[in-house]
Amino acid sequence: MALRDRIKPKQYFDEQVRYNAKTLDEFRAIIAARDTEPVHREQLRYALFRRELEQLILRYSGGEPITILRSEFAKAIHSLEEYQQQAGTAANDFGSFNAYVYALWIISLGVLLDVDDEELRRAVKDLDNEGRDALFDRLVALRFPGRAPTTTLMYPKPYEPLLRALDATGDARTTLILRFLAFYYDGMRDAYWYDTHLSDDSCYFGYWCFELAAFVKVLGIDDAAFADSMFYPRDLVRPPAGGRS
Repeated sequence: MALRDRIKPKQYFDEQVRYNAKTLDEFRAIIAARDTEPVHREQLRYALFRRELEQLILRYSGGEPITILRSEFAKAIHSLEEYQQQAGTAANDFGSFNAYVYALWIISLGVLLDVDDEELRRAVKDLDNEGRDALFDRLVALRFPGRAPTTTLMYPKPYEPLLRALDATGDARTTLILRFLAFYYDGMRDAYWYDTHLSDDSCYFGYWCFELAAFVKVLGIDDAAFADSMFYPRDLVRPPAGGRS
């Protein structure tokens, strides 16, 4: 398994995957315990969903085969469904930047991993927010056309250049994507995972822009100008010949 991330060594990701797996098992045990308070169970279900998603990205960063990543995606969606059944819509309130980015990642990963329509529809249903954000709705429309159109972009920083690029062509599109990538990381300052690579106490799992890759894959965008960006998960768009797919 070849390392994909450029910031941490492979040993780091292997250790984090093992630690995360142990933590997930502990969360499940507490959730299943009869004496667990309902409020605590609700908190743990959300933490379980978040950790499952992080585990999927950790495995990608560490170089695991894409076939394994598909099964990890299913776990994340199952955890989201279980949380939603108990806690309503709190997990996907786009008023929270973290919840918004989670939603972009989930739909993008579903597209990039070629998960089946039924599984991805379940994710779309749980994430909801139809008509609230143009970028999210455009992502969903890559697989499920017909969502109500909106021009509202809830987080212009950093996503406005990417949204504009979707309606541009040729050099203009490439220029907008390059601008988006140039300011992508700084635009993530409000995300809980920003700068986690600098801390020994935080679980860094990668800084991938899956949403860009999903658009590139489905729309057939030429990625030659940005294929080497550290934020661009290129092998989810075009797996290398004889590679890890």
